[in-house]
Amino acid sequence: MPQTLIDWILFAAVMASTMGMAATTTKLGMALRGRAALDRRDIHAAYAFGVLLALSALLFLLVEGR
Repeated sequence: MPQTLIDWILFAAVMASTMGMAATTTKLGMALRGRAALDRRDIHAAYAFGVLLALSALLFLLVEGR
């Protein structure tokens, strides 16, 4: 569990990027099935949330492990 302020900030970034990634990929999946309109911004948002998730998770593991 996070102990310091930096750990909590990175933990919150992981949680926020996970929720954003889930929402955008759900909408993209619905767009592929024809149930929602495809928006180009959703693709960019999914990439951005994915990068944020990977970086924040990596930093969290490095900072938490010391």
